[in-house]
Amino acid sequence: VKAELENKLKALEQELGTEKGRKDTLASLLGESKGNIDTLDQRNKELQHQVESLESSKIAVECQLDVTKKELADATAQYKEEIRAQQVELQANETLIADLQAQNRQQKEAASNMEAKADRVKVELENKLKALEQELGTEKGRK
Repeated sequence: VKAELENKLKALEQELGTEKGRKDTLASLLGESKGNIDTLDQRNKELQHQVESLESSKIAVECQLDVTKKELADATAQYKEEIRAQQVELQANETLIADLQAQNRQQKEAASNMEAKADRVKVELENKLKALEQELGTEKGRK
C-alpha cells in the first residue's frame, strides 16, 4: 500500500511539474502577445504621424489609414481575444495545480496515517508473538 501511494505521489509530482511547465509557457505567450499589441499601437502612431507630414497626399493617406486602422482594430481584437483565452487557460491550469497540490497533501497525509497504523499493528503483533512465545515456554516447562 505504501509503495502504491508513493508511486501515486511520484506520478502526481510529475504531473504537477508538467503543469507548471505549461503555466510558464502560457505566461511567456501572454507576454509575447502583449508585446505584439504594443508593436501594433506603435505602428498606428507612426501612421498617424505620416498623415500629418504628408498633407499634399492627404486623401490617399487617409484611405490607407482607414484600411490600416481596421487591420489594427481586427488584429488588436484578435490578440485581446487570444490573451483572454490564454488567461482562462492559465487560470484553469492554476486551479488544476492547486487541486493537484491538495491531492498531493492528502496522499502524503494518507501515507503517513497508513505508516502510523502499520507501525501500531507491527507493535501489537510483536507483543502478541512475545506473549505466545512466553505461553509456549510456560507450556513446555509444565510438560
